[in-house]
Formats: sequence, structure tokens, C-alpha cells
Amino acid sequence: MGAVAIRRDRHKGSGALFAKIAHRVCGEVIVVTGRAIQVHAGSIAGWAVAGLGFSLPISTSLDGVLLVVTVVAWLVSGRFAEIPGIVRRDRYVLLLPGLFLLLAVGMTHGLASFGERAKYLWKYDDFLLPLVFVPLFADPAVRERGLWGFGCGMAVTLIVSFLLAAGWSAPEAWFHGDQANATVFKHKITHNVLMAFAAFLFAEVAIRECRSWRRYGLGALTMLAVIDVFMFVQGRTGQIVLGALIILWCERRLGLRGLVLGMAGVLSLVALSYAVSPVFYQRVAKTVEEMERAQVESVASEKSSVGVRLEWYHNTVNLIANHPLVGVGTGSFPRAYAEMVTDPAAVKPAHPHNQYLLTGAELGMAGLLALLAMFGTLWWRFRQAGGNLYAEMGQGVVLVMAIGCIFNSLLVDHTEGLFFAWVVSAAFASEGLGVSKDIC
Repeated sequence: MGAVAIRRDRHKGSGALFAKIAHRVCGEVIVVTGRAIQVHAGSIAGWAVAGLGFSLPISTSLDGVLLVVTVVAWLVSGRFAEIPGIVRRDRYVLLLPGLFLLLAVGMTHGLASFGERAKYLWKYDDFLLPLVFVPLFADPAVRERGLWGFGCGMAVTLIVSFLLAAGWSAPEAWFHGDQANATVFKHKITHNVLMAFAAFLFAEVAIRECRSWRRYGLGALTMLAVIDVFMFVQGRTGQIVLGALIILWCERRLGLRGLVLGMAGVLSLVALSYAVSPVFYQRVAKTVEEMERAQVESVASEKSSVGVRLEWYHNTVNLIANHPLVGVGTGSFPRAYAEMVTDPAAVKPAHPHNQYLLTGAELGMAGLLALLAMFGTLWWRFRQAGGNLYAEMGQGVVLVMAIGCIFNSLLVDHTEGLFFAWVVSAAFASEGLGVSKDIC
């Protein structure tokens, strides 16, 4: 093996200095420049962030691996230098990081130890990811790969869910559900929330598809996803979210007439599901029973999901009333709640299963208003973009989260929080940078 030659050279067009390392191997010279390393790192980051689309509905562990690869490759590629330009083009990219900053300020006080508060704050780390994802999604090819990755991941999930609903007995270690609740890789809330969005996405892409066989295939996937959410899986949040997405989709296509038709369609779908689906019927009956029981119980049973939620909501409202200005501090909700609710029989939650109440309790009314403003501003921003597919996705995911956060603390959940940041970033990359590409 020959000698190694190292020399400094000025990169053309930028004035930056890069090291050139030449290795003579078997008579050939291979030249590796710093710029080449950056280009390859950028390519790896792009593939990794697109791969998250496939892993999000399937594997939390794979999410973690792809996130590490994405961030490290993004740093090596130097794409972080694009952030100031992206912010100048669209300052609303800073909405999610800004809310993270507010939560970090809220961490400076509270009942929990500083270590506990810092660990809890990191549950919101997905809010920082648009700074990483938006530069990568600026490449239309990366956005398209991510879109297809998510579509394929949800199609796999949908097929397995139908198999479980049909009575296929799969090993318990593989999937979460069974014939009575056909969840697959995630629990029922996450499964149905993602499947509801997938139905919306399949429908959006279908109307843009030029080839008839693909359009019909995507239409079939849309209908199957709707059936899965309403008739095979017990996640009530996803069912409500899907109803809202159907109405949104019809309104975007047909205006006021679509709004009316969408509402009528959702009501018909609910009636049909109640009549033909034992899963849906039993879930509705259980909800009604738990609501009636909650009205007479002094302390809700842990087995009553509706009862404990109503109890948590009531107590958290009282907690907010006691700390209306700055809240109890980021990460201090569990201790503050336990100190206020002293009944040993009462269930003490880590969060109240309502993101608005959680944020209000942690940060006071200013934090709650900031959260509402974030959702409202994102909705307005993506609504401005017209028919851009990715902006339509942005509207959809904002609606999903705004409604889902009424019944769950979705922003502290790994999959939902990461999914929100991922879709919002793709939307900002397309609209904020003036890039739009429909799939045809």
C-alpha cells in the first residue's frame, strides 16, 4: 500500500478549506474530500428521515436508531447552516421550537427535583426536530420517499389488522391486538390515530394520481382504513379524529356543500358501524356505562377509562385555578396532583390525558394560550398554501393533534409527538421554500 498524501485545498465556489486524503490502493488513487463527506452525510440523513415514515407506525426502537442517524448525519453534512435562511423565508418554522423553549423556562421551578424536571422536559424534544427535518425535507425526493414510506408502513399495518380481525391467531409477542381489538404494532389509541391520518393521506394522494390503477388502489386503501378505524379497533380518539378528517377532506373538495355532505357521511358511517360492528357497539355501550357510573362515584375505578379521565380533568382544572399564572412547572404535575388529591383510593396520573390541561397546569394560562396559538397559527399557515399536498397533510396533522389532545396528552407520547413534528416539517419544507410536487 502506497504512502498517504495529505494536502490542503480551497473548495471551489465557497472559499472553505478541505483536506484531501489520497490512498494509493492497487495502483489506483481514491480521493476523499471534506465536501464529499458532507454530501454523503446529507444523503444518509435524507434517507434516514424518510425512513422514519415507515418506522413510525411499526417500531419505536427503529425510530430511535433512525433519529440518531438523522441528527448525526445532519450535523456532519453541515445542513444546519441552512436554518437561518429557512427561518427568513418562513419564521413560523420556529413555532414548535419556541414552545419547547417556553417549556424549558417552565422547568426552572416546580416541586420535582431538577433531574426529574429535566428528564420530563426531554419528552418534548420532538419540538426541536423541525430545525433538523425541514432542511432535509427541502429536497422533493426526500419528501416523496418519506410519504411512500409512511404509506407502505400503514398499508402493512392495515393488512395485518384485517388478518387479526378475521381471526388469525398471531404470536402475542408480535402484535398488541386480537380479533376483538385488531391493533398491530401500537396500542389502540396510537394505532387508530395513525390509521385515521393514513385514510386522509390515501384519499389526498388518490385524487392527485394520474394513473387509474393507482387511483383505484389508493381509494380501496382509504375505504379499508376507514373500516379498520371504526369497525375493528377500539380507539375512540382515532374514530373522532377520522370523522373530523372526513369532514375536512369533503370541505376542501366541495366547499360548504362538502361540509354538509361530510357531516352526513360521518353520521351514516357511525350508524352503520354501530349496527354491524360488535367492536364499535361494545365500545359505545361501555362509554355510556362508564359516564353514567362516573356521575355517582366519589372516586373513579382505574378500570373505567372515562371515569378516571373525568376525575383527572376536574382535579386538574382545580390545580390550574390554584396556579393560574406560571403553573406548577414543567415536569412537576405528578407531584402537584398527588399533593392536592390526598384520597388514597384515587388514581394519581403522570398526566391528565388532556394536553391542554397538562400544559395549563405546567405553565399556567400563558402556556395554555401558547399551545392554542401554535395549533391555530399552524392551521392558518397551511391553509394558506392551497392545494399543495404536503400543506394539506399539515392541515390534517394539526387537526389530528388539536382534537386528539382533548382526550390524551399526545405531545408527550413518543410516536404521536414525533409524527407531528415529522409531518409539520415536511409541510414547511414544501410551502416555506416554495416547493410543491404532486405525485403523478
